[in-house]
Amino acid sequence: MTTRAAITVHRPRDEVRRLWDSPDHRPEYIAAANAAVSFKDAPGDRGTELHVALDRAGGTLQTLIGAARLAKLKDELRRFKQLVETGEIPRSDSTPDGERAERKLRQRPAQPLDDAGLQKVGVL
Repeated sequence: MTTRAAITVHRPRDEVRRLWDSPDHRPEYIAAANAAVSFKDAPGDRGTELHVALDRAGGTLQTLIGAARLAKLKDELRRFKQLVETGEIPRSDSTPDGERAERKLRQRPAQPLDDAGLQKVGVL
């Protein structure tokens, strides 16, 4: 199974390729996965299309499956785009760590509170 994602970066293809090869910019998860990466000029002179394909045995990503793996790949591409286009990764005061796939994967489904939990929040 191959996971594929693409993003358009508003920079010339040579610059995007150079920054992708730089260890300061290239996402470490994608680098560790030995992904197939291609660069194409975006239509209408709108930058560069960056296409990434990860094989099933993808290093650090091999433990992620299906939609979670695709979410992680897209998250890393968005972060690369932000870093290349603005020079930083914007943060929100409400989520200073940013929205990352790992954070969402750690969430658990809601569970009803037991009596001690209800008492702690002042319901009992």
